[in-house]
Amino acid sequence: MKRKCSSICFFLLVILSCGTTSADSLTAIDHYNRAVGYAYEGEYLLALNETDRALAENPEFSLAHITRAGILNSLGRYDESLTASDQAIGLNPNQSGAWNNRAYALIHLGRYEESLDASDRAISLDPALPEAWINKGTALIALGRYNEALDASKNAAEIDPFSSDAKENIRIAEAALNTPPPTSASIPFLVILVASVFGAGLMALTTKARI
Repeated sequence: MKRKCSSICFFLLVILSCGTTSADSLTAIDHYNRAVGYAYEGEYLLALNETDRALAENPEFSLAHITRAGILNSLGRYDESLTASDQAIGLNPNQSGAWNNRAYALIHLGRYEESLDASDRAISLDPALPEAWINKGTALIALGRYNEALDASKNAAEIDPFSSDAKENIRIAEAALNTPPPTSASIPFLVILVASVFGAGLMALTTKARI
């Protein structure tokens, strides 16, 4: 069964066309809209195809790169997602969604310090982005930094009280902090690795109504 998730971004933006918008740009937006619709339905391969078509029309469509990274994360294709996130960042380094998707991919690749850096960058750009705080908490749990993980996860829960990922990270961090250190083995921990694409919200790009 397909499921929606919560720590990857298809970033929430609305683009309105104007008289000077090129036909290629409008076509790219139409493909992006279709990608959004498919992603909402959990049809990630169809969504990925539409982002590819959008980028074929407009390779500098940074939002399509961000969305593509989120789709690739949900498909478990983390190296490709990292590339897509970096392409979006190369076009505009001030996009919290791109940094957040980068952080998520890096967690799955076991590159926790780098993920932490990317999460912090996303938070610096958008402190109200709960997914970035979730990813930060997850990276900190993986690094064994439970006090910091607890603080980050509580921030996520304060922003989004309904986030199951934030609550689970809080539970894991608190359990680790309340467990006496073992004598012969390290404390096991669970890293939240739920593929997610809808945390920051997802909205189709819109154009002016056409008859």
